[in-house]
Amino acid sequence: MTAKKVLVIDDSIMIRKMVKSILSGKYDVLEASDGKSGLDAARRAFPDLILLDFVMPKYNGYQTLQAIRRVEGLQKVPVIMISGLKEQVTEHVPEPFTEFDFLEKPFEADVLVARIQNFLPPEPAQQPISAATARTTSAPARQMPSTEEPSLQTIINRLTATETLLVQGIENLIQREVVARFNELNTRIDHQDNEINSLTQRMEKISEQIDHQNKGLMVILRELKSLQGK
Repeated sequence: MTAKKVLVIDDSIMIRKMVKSILSGKYDVLEASDGKSGLDAARRAFPDLILLDFVMPKYNGYQTLQAIRRVEGLQKVPVIMISGLKEQVTEHVPEPFTEFDFLEKPFEADVLVARIQNFLPPEPAQQPISAATARTTSAPARQMPSTEEPSLQTIINRLTATETLLVQGIENLIQREVVARFNELNTRIDHQDNEINSLTQRMEKISEQIDHQNKGLMVILRELKSLQGK
């Protein structure tokens, strides 16, 4: 059976590769590095679900979502918006979110899988059962002795979850630092604009005073000339 397709649109290659690793073997994962290429990929592949980062260059997640919804056949595809800056999402779309589901970074691997499975439940495995298999399965299963030692897969899952949180935590810190720097820069630009406007107004006022004084001098010169003529 063909695996369901999940399109991951995120400008972070680390997040894309991490998500692909988490969903490997469960879904067919497609990648796009920004909103424009994500829209093109969605038009080509018609994915069953889209995992969409909100903070991206050029088009943010909501602008990308609006473009996707205008494509015939993609109006009802489930979208999970992901972001470490929820306040930026709510600036554009007030809660409760109805056009998409939201998952805040950093998220654990099992949380991501569970959220996706809300929309794309796993297909039940169906295998032909032979007569010998039926006889075997009809017999009571032997209970394996329990062990407190964690299995290799459990250890791998824990390492993957730790790596996931670490990568997302680093991405989130970088993202917040960049946003903070941009806000600081915008504040400085606004302050400089205000100073420039204030200087411009003072120059205009001085120019008006000079014009007024020039007119007064012209009147005085005309009076002097008229006196000299007499």
